[in-house]
Amino acid sequence: MNELAAVLNLDTIDTYRRQRTAAVMKVLRTDHASPPADDDEPLPLRYALAHHRLEGAENAARRGDTTALNWYRNTAGPTLASLVRSTRLGSRIVIAPNKSEMIRGPHSDTPYYVLGPETTSAGEPLTSLTANALDHIATTGLNELVTKHAAVICLTGRRRPDQILQSFAITRLPATVFTDHTGDPAVLGRDLVHEAAHNWLNDALAALEVAIPDNLRYFSPWRGTERPAYGFLHACFAFPLTVIYATRILPGTSGAGHAILVDHIRQQQDRLSAVQDDFTRALRLVSNRRLREQLEAVFHDAVRAAVLSTGGPRGSATTHSAP
Repeated sequence: MNELAAVLNLDTIDTYRRQRTAAVMKVLRTDHASPPADDDEPLPLRYALAHHRLEGAENAARRGDTTALNWYRNTAGPTLASLVRSTRLGSRIVIAPNKSEMIRGPHSDTPYYVLGPETTSAGEPLTSLTANALDHIATTGLNELVTKHAAVICLTGRRRPDQILQSFAITRLPATVFTDHTGDPAVLGRDLVHEAAHNWLNDALAALEVAIPDNLRYFSPWRGTERPAYGFLHACFAFPLTVIYATRILPGTSGAGHAILVDHIRQQQDRLSAVQDDFTRALRLVSNRRLREQLEAVFHDAVRAAVLSTGGPRGSATTHSAP
């Protein structure tokens, strides 16, 4: 286990995921037949697929679609298992739905996608792009993070290098990431790390039963506004991990992707410097000592990595949306 993987190691998350997956499947199942095919998949995929089935079943029930409801509850396993592909970082699903296939639910302001009976894998160019991004991640010490927390990757659209990229994760679909891309695998790797980090922290807080008070707010330079402590801490964890990724991958990049990552490091260095005092205060709201130490270690490792990479704070236009 590399040093960064050791910092992010939290066995409690796997225990929580097993318990949560079993609980979800118990709610979904209406029969007592043999386990669905996805029970043979690694824990990150089983965890992700269970929540896609739960979300799909809830949406189907809400609109009165009994056919879809029965599919999600009883027969989805083999179809979803057929979408799984082997990558350097383990088994995962890569999809690229059309915007018309994205849905809006009562629990999310952002259009998202739920795996279903009509889902197909992404085409070969996007599958290769993702595989190359995962290869980049494997060289940075962040492979364990992405292996466990980006089991389902949903590519939401292509953008030019000069456009803002939007990526997100939602708590109802853990181990799933949604992200735009530029066609550059090194940049896609950064955004997979970013969203996997959000999924990691969501699971860590749930597994450790840590509740962040919602009555305190801190200024977020990523949003340009006051943010609740929960969102602020998420940004102070996810963005530092992208800095660590970018500084480690930078020597092997070129062209537009290299420029994006250089810009990202410089911009995040300024922002991490701006929030350092508030981050120290916000950390006190995390009741679990081990988790506090993990968040603090990642933050300060990113600050050091950025200084070594750039030699000093600089800022420029963003190419990544705030969490």
